[in-house]
Amino acid sequence: MASLLTPTLPSHPAEKSFETEPSVMPLPQWHEFILPILDVLQDGKVRTIKEIRDGVLNRVSMTDDELAELIPSGQERWYNRMNWALSHSFNAGILLRPARATYQTTDEGKRLVELAQPVTPKTLERYPKYQQFLGRTSQKTEASGPTISTAATEEAISSETPTDILDRASQQLNQSLANDIYQQLLILEPATFERLIRQFIVQLGYGVNKMDGLAAKLHSADKGIDGIVWQDALGLDRVYLQAKRYSEDNKVSGPEVRGFSGALDQHRATKGIFITTSSFTPDALQVPREVVSKTLLLIDGLRLAELMVQYGVGVQVERNIAVKKVDQDFFENI
Repeated sequence: MASLLTPTLPSHPAEKSFETEPSVMPLPQWHEFILPILDVLQDGKVRTIKEIRDGVLNRVSMTDDELAELIPSGQERWYNRMNWALSHSFNAGILLRPARATYQTTDEGKRLVELAQPVTPKTLERYPKYQQFLGRTSQKTEASGPTISTAATEEAISSETPTDILDRASQQLNQSLANDIYQQLLILEPATFERLIRQFIVQLGYGVNKMDGLAAKLHSADKGIDGIVWQDALGLDRVYLQAKRYSEDNKVSGPEVRGFSGALDQHRATKGIFITTSSFTPDALQVPREVVSKTLLLIDGLRLAELMVQYGVGVQVERNIAVKKVDQDFFENI
C-alpha cells in the first residue's frame, strides 16, 4: 500500500519552518497550510476541525488584518484556505477522514512533516489518488466546454482555491463595470449629476429625517453648499455636500476645497462631502488633513463609480451564481 502511495521525493531532511513572516509575506496560499496541518496531526490522533484550526493558528504567523480578512460569505479567508488544504490533502490520501469534521494523518503525512519541505500542488500531483481526483475534475471541465490553458495560467490557478478564483473574477468584473460607470458620469449634465448624487447618498442610508418626513435635499443652497442630508434618523446630525460635474482633465483645486471647508464653518457644520466626476489636485487632497474641527471627505469620479457598483446605484444584476456545499445533516438524517 505504501509503495502505491509514496511519490518520488528528495529524502534529505531539512529544518522545519511552518511560519510566514507577516511583515514581508502575503496571506499563505491554501497549499501552504498543509504542512502546519500535518504537524498538528503528527501524533496520529483523530482531531476535529476546531482543534486543527487552533493548532494551525499557533504554527502560522498572520497579521491581525490577515486574520480578519473575510470572503463574501463572511468566513475568514485564511480559514477558508485551510479547509481547502484539508480537502486536497484528503483527496491526495495523506489525510484520513474517520468521521464528520474530523481528520487523522497517514504514515505518508508523517513522512512529509519529517521532510519539512514545502508541499505544493505539484507535490500532491505525484500521488496516484490525487491524479485520479484531478482526472475527475478535468473530465467535468472538458464536458462544460473548451478552456484556455497555458503553463503560466495553470501555475497561477493551482495556488488559488476556487473561492479565490471566484473572488478575483468578481473583482475584475466589478472593476470593469466601475470603469463603464465612470465614463457615463463624465457625460452627464451638471443638473443630472446632482440628481444622481441625491439617489446615491440615499442609497448609502443617509438623507431621510424621520421626524418630519423631509427627504435628502440636493439643490441650490446658500453659502456655497450644494446639498444637505441627515446622517441620523432624527435629523439632528447633518452632512453638507458639494457636487461638481467636471471634465476628466479639470481637477478640483485646493482653493475650491478650502472654500467648501469655509462654507461649512458658516453653517457651523462639522461634516462635509465633496464629490466630483474628475479628481483632486495634491493640494486639494491635503486640505482634509489640515482641518481638525471637522470631517471632510473627498470622493473623486473613480471612487464614486466603485461605490455605485458596491451599493447598487445605476447597475442591475445580470445573473446570480449559487455556490453550494455538501449538506452533512441531510446525509446523517436520511
